[in-house]
Amino acid sequence: MHFINRSFTSANKLPFYRTVLLCMIFLALSNSAIAQAPGMLELEGKTLKDGKPLSGATVTVYRGGNAEMVKIKTGKNGKFELSLPFGVDYKVAFTYPGCVEMHLIVYTSKLPKEKNNIFPLYVTEVPFFENTNTTVKLSKYKNPFTKIIYDGKKALIDDEAYLAQFTKDLLINKEEQDKLLLEKLAKEKAEKDKLLAEEKAKKEAEEKLKTDAEAKLMAEEKAKKDAAELAKLKIESAEEKEPVTQTMETEAIRLQREKEAKNVLAKKNKEIKTNYENDLLKMVADNERIAKQKSFNREKQIVRSNTVITQMRREADVKAKSDILREEQKLKKKELLVNQQQKNNEMRKLFEAAAFAERSVRISKQKTLPDVKGYVQKEIPNFTVTVDSGFIKTIRTTTVTQGKKLDTYRKETYFWGTVFCYKNNGTIDELTYNTEITFFSAYQNN
Repeated sequence: MHFINRSFTSANKLPFYRTVLLCMIFLALSNSAIAQAPGMLELEGKTLKDGKPLSGATVTVYRGGNAEMVKIKTGKNGKFELSLPFGVDYKVAFTYPGCVEMHLIVYTSKLPKEKNNIFPLYVTEVPFFENTNTTVKLSKYKNPFTKIIYDGKKALIDDEAYLAQFTKDLLINKEEQDKLLLEKLAKEKAEKDKLLAEEKAKKEAEEKLKTDAEAKLMAEEKAKKDAAELAKLKIESAEEKEPVTQTMETEAIRLQREKEAKNVLAKKNKEIKTNYENDLLKMVADNERIAKQKSFNREKQIVRSNTVITQMRREADVKAKSDILREEQKLKKKELLVNQQQKNNEMRKLFEAAAFAERSVRISKQKTLPDVKGYVQKEIPNFTVTVDSGFIKTIRTTTVTQGKKLDTYRKETYFWGTVFCYKNNGTIDELTYNTEITFFSAYQNN
């Protein structure tokens, strides 16, 4: 510390000031060069759905709120980048098929002209929600989900007041969720009852159709049997009139024809039965597939709703923890400042008490006036003071000459408050220095 401070003595004052002056000129030229370049906001973000990156989402920028300026698609990782020059306000819209449309507002029209040379970066995440989502109030997204404003320094940030108001009642509370769930369950039960009633009616119709077909088939078989018996009786009556040989031949032919007819009829009945059973099996399989598909869609919707709720709760917990950390940091800073002030007050009181004690001791040690006999008057000391003010420290040199005795006092005060005292190049404490300087100053004042 001593070596560094001595390097900034009066002999080195001029080069140091010259260096500082050159740095200030360089900074001024750099600022004027930067001021000539127009600034802009670098907007970066990622689109998400169910906590995963969403690719193919459309990001549209409207200049002044209604004039379309640029339209892009998010990549495989859902990321997008935009550069928005200062001077106007922007509306940035986010759309994806089957999801609610969202947008944010960027205010740069009222940015001060002297801040037109900054290039701040703003990073955000845009979570998409399906139009059928029941855990979030989708009607709120008719308004901007955030507003980006100038913070008065060198950054563009969220409008905290507006963001807090927007997210205040964004999530549907448990009572409303239970109510919506009951309504949804009642609706699903009504649909299920309706589907069961339709299946029951369809099954009854199929049973009736099957019964009618069987009855029709039995009637046809009976009619064919009656016709066969009638034909048989006619043949028998006709055969009685024919010779015995011709009757035997005719009976053999008739039996052959009846057997062929029965085979054809049995084959036809088997085909009808097989087709009917195939139609029934196909109908049952279709009904089971439709029921399984509806059950799968219902379970999928429940899982998605639970995922969105978990994500929103996680984000709310993170924000709450960050707010708590900010408050704790503010309290720590405040306590540190109070402790520092208390420490300074205690140190001041300690110095005052030490000075009072020293003064009291000095007063107590004073003697009565000496006898003037044999009194020899002491020589009055000569007292000279020089002050050398530097950039880092200030040196106060006091020279005291009393007869042939010469004492040199030096006090070095640094700009951050540290003080070193010397007497004849020997280190002394500040209290001793102040006491002796005050003693010689009394002579000078007199």
